[in-house]
Amino acid sequence: MPATETLYEHSFVVGLPAHILAELAALANRRDFGPGTVIFREGSACDDLFLIDSGLVALDVQAPGRGPVRILTIGQGELLGWSALLGSGPMTATATALEQTAAFAIPGTRLRALCEQNYEAGFRILKQTCSTLALRLTATRLQLLDLFAEPSP
Repeated sequence: MPATETLYEHSFVVGLPAHILAELAALANRRDFGPGTVIFREGSACDDLFLIDSGLVALDVQAPGRGPVRILTIGQGELLGWSALLGSGPMTATATALEQTAAFAIPGTRLRALCEQNYEAGFRILKQTCSTLALRLTATRLQLLDLFAEPSP
């Protein structure tokens, strides 16, 4: 199966009209990351949005007095580096491949241009992103509750 066919099956794009899917596929490049590869670092710039096709990626943040703390692990079908869609600020976590990982990288500058030129595409992509972020926020909240819970006596 060609790499672009798996993009068409990615949960982030399922339900998008074919013409928008084709525009996204034209922007996407398949990237492979070996275990331990840092995809981006907290505080750095990264202008790529990644759609994880396979593998696992850890998201760690620096906690004062504790060092790196894992806040979430994401895998197949997930979105990584969503701030590239907004073109704003440094990365808020460090993303590291935990195993062999494949992703579709979409340059943020080109993705933002698509969204600005095609309002339907922009609306649908932002809607998908918001849905993904709502789920991510809930998962992160649960992870943090578990992380900072008082130990049982």
